[in-house]
Formats: sequence, C-alpha cells, structure tokens
Amino acid sequence: MYMSKPFFSIIIPAFNRAYILTQTIESVLLQTFNDFELIVVDDGSTDNTKEVVQNILDSRLTYIYQHNAERSVARNNGIRNSKGKYICFLDSDDWYENNHLQTLFDRIKTTNFPEALFFTHYYIFHHDNKSVPEIPLMNISPIKYMLKNPVIPARVCVHHTILEKFKFREDIVIVEDQVLWTTIAAHYPVFQIPEFTVVYHLHEDNSINIKKNCFRPRLEGMNLLFDQTDVGPLISKKEKNEIISNCYYGIAKHYAFKKDYLKMCLNVFLSLVSDVKSPQTKSKFYMLLYPSKSY
Repeated sequence: MYMSKPFFSIIIPAFNRAYILTQTIESVLLQTFNDFELIVVDDGSTDNTKEVVQNILDSRLTYIYQHNAERSVARNNGIRNSKGKYICFLDSDDWYENNHLQTLFDRIKTTNFPEALFFTHYYIFHHDNKSVPEIPLMNISPIKYMLKNPVIPARVCVHHTILEKFKFREDIVIVEDQVLWTTIAAHYPVFQIPEFTVVYHLHEDNSINIKKNCFRPRLEGMNLLFDQTDVGPLISKKEKNEIISNCYYGIAKHYAFKKDYLKMCLNVFLSLVSDVKSPQTKSKFYMLLYPSKSY
C-alpha cells in the first residue's frame, strides 16, 4: 500500500521520449513491491510527454516540468522532490523487470538498511531480442569497479542521505552517472546484487553512440572526476591513463566513421601516448597504417 513516506523513490528524466515512455512508467507501476513513489521530470520536452504522463492515473506518479537543462539537472530536481528512504533511477527508454524493487528491498533488509549504494544486473534489449551481458563480480575495490565497469542508472539504488551530500554534477554530460557512483564509492559501502532486474534498451538514439562523438564529453567528464580532491588521489596514474587512452580511441573511431582521417590519426596518436600498452594497441597501429579501412 502506498505511503506518504515511501520506501523507494524512482526518478525518470524524460526528454522527447513520449513514444516509449508509457512502457517505462508501466514497468515501475507493475512492480511486485508497492511501497514507492514515481517522479517523472520532463526536461522541456517538445512532444506530448506531458499528456502521456498525465493520462496515466496512479496516485504514486508525480509529474514535474522544467525548462530544458539536461538530465543531471532533471535527476537532481527529482531528488529534491523525493520522499523515499532509498532513491532509484530509470532512464526514459529503459525499464524494470517486475521484481526489481523487491530484489533491492530484500538485500537492503538483510544488510540492515545501511547508508549505501546498491546495484543489480541488467539485460540488453536490441531489435526485439533480450541478451545477457557478461558482468564481472565486484572482486576489486568499488572505486576501481565503477571506473572499469560503467553502471547504468536503472541498476542503482542509493540511500537518500547520501544524495543530500552528493548529486549529479551538472557540468558533466555522458558520464555524470559514473562520476557520481565513483564519488559515492569513495565515501560509502557499495553492494552488488547479482540478479538481472533491469533492461537496457540499445537503439540508435542512445546518448552513448559512436556517431555522436560521445567519447569527447566522456573524456572531459573523467578529467573533472580526476580533479576532485576526494576521489582523484584514490585513482592511480596508470588507471587514469588507461581511461584517457580509451577515450581518445573512442574519439578516433568516431572520426573514422566520419571519414575525417586527419582527426582520426591525431586521436589515435594521443591514445597511444596515453597508454601504449593497452589491449587495443595493435588495432590503433592498424588505424594509422590503413586509415580508410578503419571503419
């Protein structure tokens, strides 16, 4: 039964996703665990997002409109308006399996309701097929794990007191979630729940897309993380160089797709300089030797 102070708050930032938003919302409303509120933050959509949300009659659902300011601002707006003890996130094109909240609650209860971050595992949905990605167990430090294995927001649940101290950085796009999870991991416990409870919808409009040069803002965001005085010193130079090298490699592949071979070669060179011993080194030299065959 819905309570005025729900156990979970689920925050969905939405921008022009009216065509798929109903499925995302219904995946929350159909949860087997019912003690939650759902907050949809409309980030200045120009489609019929408002009508889609307001046509869903459920007392647990709240609609908030804001002028377009990107998803970090939208999620932070949802956090400020939330009442739940634990806060979950869901992008407007992904969805929960019916047992997601129950799975989280069971683990939170067995760990005595800690101030902590929890995350589950996920399926990938692409072209009407659902697949299971390989997800490593967290047998390294939580900080290293978050750096090496980006965790999509739908998988994450955070105690509300943590999000009173740390929020999504609004000067970062693309990796704002990874930056926040890594920051939290530097200060609080992190629990991995090896059950598949969310679905990541892979499609052409995803923000992580090589056609959009997504690795450029990723590089900028990770450098801002490295500059944080609470996190930067906890990350080794080797780890930083690996991440920077991977970003330049991703930028190079974008320019290969665009057939801008001069910029491609420049970023391949920067990637090699950052980490010449990376697993992709042979592929990078191939790109330099045969630029027109790189994509």
